[in-house]
Amino acid sequence: WPPSSASIENITGYPQTYTLSCESRSAVDWARYFGVDIAETEFLERLPLSDDPNVGFVGYYNDFTGQVPPYSYGVYADPVARLLRDYGLAAGAVKGLAVDDLRSEIAAGRPVIAWVIFGVSSGYSLDYTAADGQTTRVAPYEHTVIVIGYDETSITVLDGAWIYQRSLDQFMNSWDVLGNMAVIYQPEE
Repeated sequence: WPPSSASIENITGYPQTYTLSCESRSAVDWARYFGVDIAETEFLERLPLSDDPNVGFVGYYNDFTGQVPPYSYGVYADPVARLLRDYGLAAGAVKGLAVDDLRSEIAAGRPVIAWVIFGVSSGYSLDYTAADGQTTRVAPYEHTVIVIGYDETSITVLDGAWIYQRSLDQFMNSWDVLGNMAVIYQPEE
Protein backbone atom coordinates (compact mmCIF):
# COMPACT_ATOMS: atom_id res chain seq x y z
CA TRP A 1 0.00 0.00 0.00
CA PRO A 2 -0.38 2.39 -1.71
CA PRO A 3 -0.93 0.51 -4.98
CA SER A 4 1.14 1.48 -8.04
CA SER A 5 -1.80 3.40 -9.54
CA ALA A 6 -5.21 4.69 -8.55
CA SER A 7 -7.75 7.23 -9.75
CA ILE A 8 -10.94 8.90 -8.60
CA GLU A 9 -13.43 9.07 -11.46
CA ASN A 10 -16.60 10.51 -9.93
CA ILE A 11 -15.44 14.07 -9.19
CA THR A 12 -16.33 17.10 -11.29
CA GLY A 13 -14.70 20.50 -11.40
CA TYR A 14 -15.78 23.83 -12.82
CA PRO A 15 -13.86 26.91 -13.97
CA GLN A 16 -13.05 29.37 -11.22
CA THR A 17 -15.27 32.46 -11.27
CA TYR A 18 -12.62 35.06 -10.37
CA THR A 19 -8.95 35.46 -11.25
CA LEU A 20 -7.75 34.56 -7.73
CA SER A 21 -10.49 32.22 -6.51
CA CYS A 22 -8.75 28.90 -7.23
CA GLU A 23 -8.68 27.89 -3.56
CA SER A 24 -12.43 28.47 -3.19
CA ARG A 25 -13.15 26.69 -6.47
CA SER A 26 -11.05 23.70 -5.41
CA ALA A 27 -12.67 23.70 -1.96
CA VAL A 28 -16.25 23.69 -3.22
CA ASP A 29 -15.53 21.02 -5.87
CA TRP A 30 -13.83 18.92 -3.16
CA ALA A 31 -16.78 19.50 -0.78
CA ARG A 32 -19.30 18.46 -3.45
CA TYR A 33 -17.42 15.17 -3.89
CA PHE A 34 -18.07 14.52 -0.19
CA GLY A 35 -21.76 15.46 -0.51
CA VAL A 36 -21.79 19.12 0.56
CA ASP A 37 -22.87 21.76 -1.96
CA ILE A 38 -21.39 25.24 -1.46
CA ALA A 39 -21.40 28.15 -3.90
CA GLU A 40 -17.91 29.34 -4.84
CA THR A 41 -18.65 33.02 -4.17
CA GLU A 42 -20.28 32.21 -0.82
CA PHE A 43 -17.21 30.23 0.27
CA LEU A 44 -14.87 32.96 -0.95
CA GLU A 45 -16.76 35.69 0.89
CA ARG A 46 -16.76 33.68 4.14
CA LEU A 47 -12.96 33.36 4.19
CA PRO A 48 -11.32 35.74 6.65
CA LEU A 49 -9.20 38.55 5.19
CA SER A 50 -5.57 39.06 6.21
CA ASP A 51 -2.19 40.10 4.87
CA ASP A 52 -1.00 36.58 5.86
CA PRO A 53 -2.28 33.70 3.67
CA ASN A 54 -2.00 31.34 6.67
CA VAL A 55 -4.65 33.46 8.42
CA GLY A 56 -6.96 34.56 5.60
CA PHE A 57 -7.37 35.63 2.01
CA VAL A 58 -4.77 38.21 0.98
CA GLY A 59 -6.06 41.03 -1.22
CA TYR A 60 -8.94 41.16 -3.67
CA TYR A 61 -10.09 37.96 -5.39
CA ASN A 62 -10.54 39.51 -8.83
CA ASP A 63 -7.15 41.23 -9.09
CA PHE A 64 -4.07 40.47 -11.21
CA THR A 65 -2.47 37.03 -11.06
CA GLY A 66 1.16 36.39 -10.19
CA GLN A 67 1.44 38.87 -7.32
CA VAL A 68 2.71 38.12 -3.81
CA PRO A 69 1.60 39.63 -0.48
CA PRO A 70 0.91 42.25 0.57
CA TYR A 71 -0.66 42.52 -2.90
CA SER A 72 -3.63 40.35 -3.94
CA TYR A 73 -2.58 36.73 -3.62
CA GLY A 74 -4.92 34.07 -2.22
CA VAL A 75 -5.14 31.88 0.87
CA TYR A 76 -3.46 28.79 2.31
CA ALA A 77 -4.67 25.43 3.63
CA ASP A 78 -5.43 26.32 7.26
CA PRO A 79 -8.18 28.89 6.62
CA VAL A 80 -9.63 26.77 3.79
CA ALA A 81 -9.79 23.63 5.96
CA ARG A 82 -11.22 25.61 8.89
CA LEU A 83 -14.03 26.98 6.71
CA LEU A 84 -14.71 23.54 5.21
CA ARG A 85 -15.07 22.21 8.77
CA ASP A 86 -17.64 24.98 9.41
CA TYR A 87 -19.67 23.37 6.62
CA GLY A 88 -19.45 20.00 8.40
CA LEU A 89 -16.63 18.46 6.37
CA ALA A 90 -13.74 16.51 7.88
CA ALA A 91 -11.05 18.73 6.37
CA GLY A 92 -7.49 18.83 7.64
CA ALA A 93 -4.70 21.19 6.60
CA VAL A 94 -1.27 19.61 6.27
CA LYS A 95 2.20 20.76 5.30
CA GLY A 96 5.04 18.48 4.31
CA LEU A 97 2.72 15.74 3.07
CA ALA A 98 4.78 12.84 1.68
CA VAL A 99 4.05 11.57 -1.81
CA ASP A 100 3.18 8.10 -0.48
CA ASP A 101 0.67 9.68 1.89
CA LEU A 102 -0.79 11.61 -1.06
CA ARG A 103 -1.04 8.35 -3.02
CA SER A 104 -2.66 6.60 -0.05
CA GLU A 105 -5.37 9.28 0.08
CA ILE A 106 -6.12 8.87 -3.64
CA ALA A 107 -6.10 5.06 -3.41
CA ALA A 108 -8.60 5.31 -0.53
CA GLY A 109 -10.91 7.40 -2.75
CA ARG A 110 -10.19 10.72 -1.05
CA PRO A 111 -9.15 13.58 -3.40
CA VAL A 112 -6.53 16.02 -2.08
CA ILE A 113 -6.37 19.80 -2.60
CA ALA A 114 -2.72 20.68 -3.32
CA TRP A 115 -1.01 24.09 -3.38
CA VAL A 116 1.16 24.32 -6.50
CA ILE A 117 2.35 26.86 -9.05
CA PHE A 118 -0.15 27.68 -11.84
CA GLY A 119 -0.20 24.94 -14.47
CA VAL A 120 1.61 22.64 -12.03
CA SER A 121 4.76 24.24 -13.36
CA SER A 122 8.06 25.23 -11.81
CA GLY A 123 8.30 28.20 -9.54
CA TYR A 124 10.09 29.67 -6.57
CA SER A 125 9.22 30.90 -3.13
CA LEU A 126 10.00 34.07 -1.20
CA ASP A 127 9.87 34.83 2.50
CA TYR A 128 7.16 37.32 3.39
CA THR A 129 6.66 38.92 6.81
CA ALA A 130 3.06 39.89 7.60
CA ALA A 131 2.05 42.88 9.71
CA ASP A 132 1.87 40.67 12.82
CA GLY A 133 5.55 39.72 12.39
CA GLN A 134 4.90 36.17 11.20
CA THR A 135 7.06 35.07 8.26
CA THR A 136 5.72 32.64 5.67
CA ARG A 137 6.63 31.30 2.26
CA VAL A 138 4.84 32.87 -0.70
CA ALA A 139 5.20 32.22 -4.42
CA PRO A 140 4.26 34.08 -7.60
CA TYR A 141 1.39 32.29 -9.40
CA GLU A 142 0.39 30.26 -6.32
CA HIS A 143 -2.49 27.99 -7.34
CA THR A 144 -4.54 25.03 -6.17
CA VAL A 145 -5.53 21.82 -7.91
CA ILE A 146 -7.28 18.68 -6.72
CA VAL A 147 -5.17 15.54 -7.03
CA ILE A 148 -7.40 12.74 -8.34
CA GLY A 149 -5.02 10.08 -9.65
CA TYR A 150 -1.52 8.77 -10.05
CA ASP A 151 0.56 6.00 -11.54
CA GLU A 152 4.24 5.17 -11.17
CA THR A 153 5.41 8.15 -13.22
CA SER A 154 2.64 10.78 -13.16
CA ILE A 155 0.03 12.62 -11.11
CA THR A 156 -3.46 13.47 -12.43
CA VAL A 157 -5.08 16.71 -11.29
CA LEU A 158 -8.43 18.42 -11.58
CA ASP A 159 -7.68 22.11 -12.20
CA GLY A 160 -11.01 23.91 -12.31
CA ALA A 161 -12.80 22.17 -15.19
CA TRP A 162 -9.60 20.68 -16.66
CA ILE A 163 -8.15 17.25 -15.95
CA TYR A 164 -4.54 16.70 -16.92
CA GLN A 165 -1.40 14.78 -15.98
CA ARG A 166 2.05 15.96 -15.03
CA SER A 167 5.13 13.84 -14.58
CA LEU A 168 5.77 12.92 -10.98
CA ASP A 169 8.94 15.04 -11.00
CA GLN A 170 7.13 18.07 -12.42
CA PHE A 171 4.30 17.75 -9.90
CA MET A 172 6.71 17.33 -6.98
CA ASN A 173 8.78 20.36 -8.05
CA SER A 174 5.65 22.51 -8.24
CA TRP A 175 4.11 21.19 -5.00
CA ASP A 176 7.38 21.58 -3.09
CA VAL A 177 7.55 25.36 -3.71
CA LEU A 178 5.03 25.93 -0.89
CA GLY A 179 6.08 22.97 1.23
CA ASN A 180 3.77 20.16 0.04
CA MET A 181 0.74 21.98 1.47
CA ALA A 182 -2.63 20.25 1.15
CA VAL A 183 -6.15 19.83 2.44
CA ILE A 184 -7.06 16.21 3.06
CA TYR A 185 -10.17 14.40 4.24
CA GLN A 186 -9.39 13.89 7.92
CA PRO A 187 -12.13 12.64 10.21
CA GLU A 188 -11.64 13.57 13.86
CA GLU A 189 -10.50 10.66 15.99
